[in-house]
Amino acid sequence: MPSDAVSDIKPKPASPRPPAMPEVATHTVTVQMGEKGSVNFELASEAVGEPYFCLGVRKSGSTMLHRIVKFLARRNAMNPVELPDIFFRAGYTVFEWSKQDLSGLVAPGNVYIGFRAFPTSFANYPHFREAKKIFMFRDPRDALVSQYFSDAYSHSLPNRDTEAGQKAAEAFEKKREVALAMDIEPYVLKHARGLDNALLEYAGMLHDPTCLTLRYEDFVFQKKRLIYKILQHFGWSCPPGHVEALLKLVDDVPDNEDKKRFVRRVIPGDHRNKLSPEAIRKLNSALQESMRTYDYY
Repeated sequence: MPSDAVSDIKPKPASPRPPAMPEVATHTVTVQMGEKGSVNFELASEAVGEPYFCLGVRKSGSTMLHRIVKFLARRNAMNPVELPDIFFRAGYTVFEWSKQDLSGLVAPGNVYIGFRAFPTSFANYPHFREAKKIFMFRDPRDALVSQYFSDAYSHSLPNRDTEAGQKAAEAFEKKREVALAMDIEPYVLKHARGLDNALLEYAGMLHDPTCLTLRYEDFVFQKKRLIYKILQHFGWSCPPGHVEALLKLVDDVPDNEDKKRFVRRVIPGDHRNKLSPEAIRKLNSALQESMRTYDYY
């Protein structure tokens, strides 16, 4: 895969500023996206250790999980690669980038985060099959309620600096208009099939010996326990002071609900507050296979 010197694509530092982390040398790898352009990734220059993967489902604690893993990765001199987010900011959909051969991006020394759908194209990569993984899931009924508020009010838009980004941002704005024009009940019923399929695509992770599975409801109020579970599974370490600093970054439980805030409401069972009994019955029927697979009732 071609490699060129280009500007880094990195998120702004979080606030409050975390403790200083070990520096990791990186080099740029460019993925060509046909005639539409290219996307650049920073990979670890020293391919040591093994690759790791952090997997999630949309609106199921994935942002919290990825933030934790990114912090811990840097503390352990690993290079975090926010692969789906980098493609998103460049204006490419999951459908577009999942068709690409990305095997050249998967290498030891890197931790791949940001996945909110199962990376089907990665399934046959040896590095992915053998890598240690973590996967977090959530009651799909609560996830759909959260998705409604995200689509309608709070989800960020792709970068408009490129033609692909401009088109993607326009498409997402139309998606927001549709969500705002709908009541929550028809919205969650419309999107239930898609989330059901997303969870079922991940079902193999529940029995994969390389994967630590994490139920959102078990950890949303026990984030320190979640941090130590991840450290143990990946064989990493983190001083207690750094763990406390990390908790200040991720332990966000709002006192009052604000539908325009990204962290709107973290309490499990929110679908019972937002949906009528009839809508819940329909949702239970639409989601019955994934709810049975993931042990939700």
